[in-house]
Amino acid sequence: MKRENDFGPAIKDFFFRAGDFKGVSSRPQYWWLFLAQFLLGLAAGVLFGIAIPFSLMDSHSLGSNIMFTLTTLAFSIFGYLGYPQLSLTIRRYRDAKVSPWWYLGIIIISFIGPLLAVSGMSWWLALLFPLIGGIANLVILLLPSREQKVVPFPAQPNTRGTIGVGFGTAVKDFFIRGGDFTGESSRSQYWWSILFGMIIIIPTFLFMIFSIISIIIGGAAISGFNSQNIDHLVNSLGTGAIIIVFILFAIIYAWSMLALPALTVGWRRFKDAGVSPWWLIAFNVVSAFLSTLDRNAGNVPLSLIALLLIIVQIVILALPTKFRDDEA
Repeated sequence: MKRENDFGPAIKDFFFRAGDFKGVSSRPQYWWLFLAQFLLGLAAGVLFGIAIPFSLMDSHSLGSNIMFTLTTLAFSIFGYLGYPQLSLTIRRYRDAKVSPWWYLGIIIISFIGPLLAVSGMSWWLALLFPLIGGIANLVILLLPSREQKVVPFPAQPNTRGTIGVGFGTAVKDFFIRGGDFTGESSRSQYWWSILFGMIIIIPTFLFMIFSIISIIIGGAAISGFNSQNIDHLVNSLGTGAIIIVFILFAIIYAWSMLALPALTVGWRRFKDAGVSPWWLIAFNVVSAFLSTLDRNAGNVPLSLIALLLIIVQIVILALPTKFRDDEA
């Protein structure tokens, strides 16, 4: 894909090439996205600052709950940026002619410090190693582009859905077109992708629950658990528990890798069924506000309406492909 170095095209490229881990992205493309995410975070922070007074005045009021919902929706946007941000960073490394494996190395180095600290060494190591990793990452991201052979991105905009695909093909398409809002996806492409997501989420969720319970029980059993003594807790649980905590964060990060692809495949499935994809956004936003109202009033009809919206979405997602006149 042609490099686009302006703000708007860089954002469009950021999403469409979310599944491109073999291409390159220039320095302006990366830092335009950094600016966009900074501004988004600033806006979400301002909204959060406005929501706090409402919560302090009356945490159970309708206005407080609505502001809380708006703030949650604003911050939830960042959950959809993990997958395209990872691919953008890898492309930026490759554009600077630095092996993307160094990015993994930097992440590992950043985790060494906390592990050494809980092993009995000085706590300043918990800050030193992440600082070294952060500086190394920043230097690489600031390097200029270097001439090299570029692997073209296989996905094309406005791609039609493919009927009757298998599990492997659907999962591959799920990730390659993980940021593509332009095309369509058939029923098989969508439901195989959902099955894949469930295969990933359900076992890891059960592992998280088991690990959290084990840490709590283990901490309570060792010389009297004191939730206010962080040093005592960390030292008593040991390195193994810290590693489990890292694994839990890795699982959450892995889940975030599914967020944007799941949104876009649903968006394309609505289009493929002949339904405006904006209904998908409307259903979820309305459901969020209904949940807020229900939490505030405990209204059973509101819960039934939210359930009805879920059923409507499932029905739309199960509709067959709507063929166009030019496909007849």
